[in-house]
Amino acid sequence: MAQTHPLNLPATEARRKATGAAGRKTLEKIFWYTVLGLMAVVTAFPFVWVFFTSFKGPNDAIYSVPPQLVPQYPTFDNYTRVWQQLPMANFFLNSISVAASTVSLNLLFTSLAAYPFAKMKFRGRDTIFYLLLATFVVPPQLSFIPSFVLARNVFHYYDSILALIFPSLATVFNIFLLRQAFKTVPDDLLDAGRIDGAGEFRIWWSILLPIIRPSLATAAIITFVYQWNDYFWPSLMLPTMTHKTLQVGLVALQGAFGSDSRGIAAGVVMTVIPIIIFFIVLQRQFVRGLTGAVKG
Repeated sequence: MAQTHPLNLPATEARRKATGAAGRKTLEKIFWYTVLGLMAVVTAFPFVWVFFTSFKGPNDAIYSVPPQLVPQYPTFDNYTRVWQQLPMANFFLNSISVAASTVSLNLLFTSLAAYPFAKMKFRGRDTIFYLLLATFVVPPQLSFIPSFVLARNVFHYYDSILALIFPSLATVFNIFLLRQAFKTVPDDLLDAGRIDGAGEFRIWWSILLPIIRPSLATAAIITFVYQWNDYFWPSLMLPTMTHKTLQVGLVALQGAFGSDSRGIAAGVVMTVIPIIIFFIVLQRQFVRGLTGAVKG
């Protein structure tokens, strides 16, 4: 009968431990993939249901037991009807104009504000920065009444898309995010630029901004999604139908098609699709930008 040599026992035990560790890691992966998959299904199902509902024809049941998800008679009539009976083109144009202008100007001003907080030394720098962060404690609803009074009586941009752009020219969160990104850039690069004769604005534009592009993409996505989905302030400032943004127009859609769930679903899909496209284009930069901000 063959016997195991005593010298082989440690190696056999090591292999057994390695096999057990690999098995535990595999089980952990299966568990977490299962949990994440279930969360993804629960999160995505409402939009999937709305998406398929927007293509259902008059003969397709919306509420049934068992539920009918995929339409048997798909049609684009719901989109055509909504587009023809409401000024959806104006809604889209207004939302795109506001979102694009806000994202561009917000990134410009917040990056200019974040640079001195991260790389310049001046008296009261940290105090000013923490005072800015303290504004998160104040609920934004408290500023709506004074902002409305200023917009209508002082700046006179009531019923104009400028009323949506100006209040969002700078946000504290983006200043914080870009400051953290700037802090990860080595000071040696800035010193090298100064030795070559570059001024502060040249350093900000030519050295820092290209390095922190992932964080800029993150700030752009956050600003775009917030501005695109904003409802209360646009509904307060834009009473004219042709001046409304898409989110405010969606409420008018519910009024026009109160009993037409297919038309409402088509309007919801048209509202959500641009956000999904924007995120898909910048998703890799978004993840990298958040990672950089956390490390900073």
